[in-house]
Amino acid sequence: MIFKRRQKAGPADAITAFWAWWASARPRAEKMIDGGPDDTLIEEIAALVTAIHPDLHWEFAAGTTSRHLLVVSTGGSPELRSLAERWRRAGPAPDETFGYAAARQGRPDALDGARLAIDGHHLDLGELRFHADHDEERDCVNVEVWHPAFPGLPEEARGQIAYLSLDWLLGEDTVEIWVGAIDAVTTLTGAGLTGPRLADLVAAMQPADGEPRWRNMSGIRGGKPIIAMAQTRLRPARWPGHDLHIRMDVPYSARDENGFPDKAALAELHGFEDHVAAHADGMVVVAHETSDGVRTTHLYADSPVAAEVLKPLIGGWQDGRVRITVTPDPRWEQVEHLAP
Repeated sequence: MIFKRRQKAGPADAITAFWAWWASARPRAEKMIDGGPDDTLIEEIAALVTAIHPDLHWEFAAGTTSRHLLVVSTGGSPELRSLAERWRRAGPAPDETFGYAAARQGRPDALDGARLAIDGHHLDLGELRFHADHDEERDCVNVEVWHPAFPGLPEEARGQIAYLSLDWLLGEDTVEIWVGAIDAVTTLTGAGLTGPRLADLVAAMQPADGEPRWRNMSGIRGGKPIIAMAQTRLRPARWPGHDLHIRMDVPYSARDENGFPDKAALAELHGFEDHVAAHADGMVVVAHETSDGVRTTHLYADSPVAAEVLKPLIGGWQDGRVRITVTPDPRWEQVEHLAP
């Protein structure tokens, strides 16, 4: 008799197991949130989430369109954002009672009346004040966080309060994407902003209606001039679930003395890219690099099928062989050099 080694269950199996369990356990969760103790339920959820990945976090929170929100989040680990999103997508549709999220959701009034016990101190979070500085070069907001109790707290506790308060106020994804440096300070720059005012300021600096903003760059690579443009900000949380990097290298022969395409070649490249983008369903173009006779386009997709979709689209290019490289990249390391 031949025995086969049982394969270890992966995250996909663990996600399926979670939602199968939730289908019958949900009434227990509703009772527990309404005041009925159920330590067993908490242990069961913790074990099921840990089976998906041990670094994922979970919590019940107040919803907006639903009464309650079940959140499974990354706890600040960008590489897990796509996994948390896959958990959410595999679940049921939200209804009046329960909604589901793959990141903590922000609420401008989250700090009002909230208290936090830490390091022997009991803090009224409504007393938190913020200073925000718009970093135009990096297209983000650097934030100082201050509380009157901070001078008496150790640095680690101050940092923990700063990050938690911003997550509750703005939401994890907004903090990951649009907030740059976070400093928990004992002396605040200026008069200070309330939580709702900070939320308004951060919302106002984001692109309107989701329209992309592009950043132009230039430099030298391998002794050759290079120009690039990239969406800002390049963060996994902007396109959750898109953890597959697709690099498309398109050669061109008509070039100037710097190795860049001439006017006619550039028009052909733009036409080719528009054709690919129009048919590349489910993918997002995040950056371009041009140097020494090659134009590189960086795309991200949420399914391996996406790369197969591209293959018939590139066959019509007459100026050399188009190369496609596919790399799993949940941390978006392939475009780190384009993300300030």
